[in-house]
Amino acid sequence: MSKLNDRKQAAKQICIAAKQYKKKLVGKTFLYVFDGRYIEVMFKTSNFKHLTGVESNLSAKSFYKLAVDGKLQGTQIFFSAQHPFQLSKRKIQHINNISNLATSESFLLEDITTSTQTYKFGSTDLNFTLCFNKQNPTGIKSDAYFTVESLRDEDCFDRSANVYSITHILARANDIPIYTDVLYIEKGKSLSDIPQSVFSKLSAELKQQSNLLINNYKFSFSRATQKAFAEKAAEKPMQQHNDKSKDDITH
Repeated sequence: MSKLNDRKQAAKQICIAAKQYKKKLVGKTFLYVFDGRYIEVMFKTSNFKHLTGVESNLSAKSFYKLAVDGKLQGTQIFFSAQHPFQLSKRKIQHINNISNLATSESFLLEDITTSTQTYKFGSTDLNFTLCFNKQNPTGIKSDAYFTVESLRDEDCFDRSANVYSITHILARANDIPIYTDVLYIEKGKSLSDIPQSVFSKLSAELKQQSNLLINNYKFSFSRATQKAFAEKAAEKPMQQHNDKSKDDITH
């Protein structure tokens, strides 16, 4: 396949990924509970270009708009030694799976260090990792949440200081202050296990339907995931619960 065709195919896949990114992730806030703590994470349109792993002279805003509209062209992207085609190809494929990672079994990584950057948190399904850092946009309380800044084609276990199971994942629209959706609850857990400060963020409907949600949203890790994680855990044991209060908010 010629380089031009490589770029055409990559642009086509980026357009598909952008539509999924907008439909399932943009405009929402996701809350992850782990180790008796929690963080809130958002997916920004301004970070989409970087997540694809390709290079482009387009601004992040123009790149995203063209991709969502299905108009991004192969001539508008390119690859380099720093951003090679094969790596970008894998990253673009991963973007299509981000919504699954954000709503299902995964692991929370703390203090991730790469050769060029450090990230306070990240999440992984053992195939790829999303890396988070804190942002302070206008109109939102300072230090209120993290944004997804990088997508790495690895699980990052060896790059992180601590690894935890994510016990709950909740979601809400950005224009409302309360969480309306329960996306995942680890087997053996329930909404009553989350920090009180998180419970207070739930909608009245979720609080009233908590017993029903406990029955409907319990999931267990698949056997394949359990086996893969067990192998990783043998190399880096998961951190035990420390003395932090379950009401603590991670900042």
